[in-house]
Amino acid sequence: MRRFVFGKGLLGVSLVLFIACGFFPVGEISLRYLENLYERPQVFPENIDGVIVLGGAISVPLSYSRAQVQLNENGERLTEMIRISRAFPQVRIVFSGGDWGVKDSSHKESELLKILLKNMGFDPSRIEIENQSRNTYENYLYSFRQIQPLPGEKWLLVTSAFHLPRAAAVFNSNGWEVIPYPAGYLTSQDDFSYFSMDVLGNYYKLHVAVKEFVGIIAYTLTERIKYYDIPSETPDV
Repeated sequence: MRRFVFGKGLLGVSLVLFIACGFFPVGEISLRYLENLYERPQVFPENIDGVIVLGGAISVPLSYSRAQVQLNENGERLTEMIRISRAFPQVRIVFSGGDWGVKDSSHKESELLKILLKNMGFDPSRIEIENQSRNTYENYLYSFRQIQPLPGEKWLLVTSAFHLPRAAAVFNSNGWEVIPYPAGYLTSQDDFSYFSMDVLGNYYKLHVAVKEFVGIIAYTLTERIKYYDIPSETPDV
């Protein structure tokens, strides 16, 4: 009987907390923390040898289903890639993105990227492609094998701001020191309300933040990243 009462009480508390996360900015605060860990450089770093742009900006299944390239909420990774490649034509640009878990391995994000670039009047040959990676660790692994960076070279790592802490930690922990460069945010720098009716938006931000925190923990436990390579400064949220 006591176990039943305890379980019922625990279920009730969990339900209340779950509902509260939909109306209070738990996801906003968590996600803003991740996105503020690395500041975007106001001036493009000098003497850069290359730029690595991580995939995940194109919805692969939807694009093939609709026969049209569909960008998702990470689209700024690609727009920033194009901006950098046009502004700095001498800089080497590498796009890292494979099938990302799609059942048909012939459906690769890199192929969709080529179509998108052609449609925009941009020469796809300007971008080097790494098309084997399926996750953040493989982004590092296959990019390293393909590029074979020399000691002392400066490489920018471009990905969404919320993803950058985990991605940069993977590269740095495995011996490839990169310069983090956030592209795209899901939160703003403005003050936020402590109560919001945007329930789905709040849950989505919490989902993204939790996924990243779980990823950081999992990569730490599996020694794909070292704890001291994760930024520890607490930014303003």
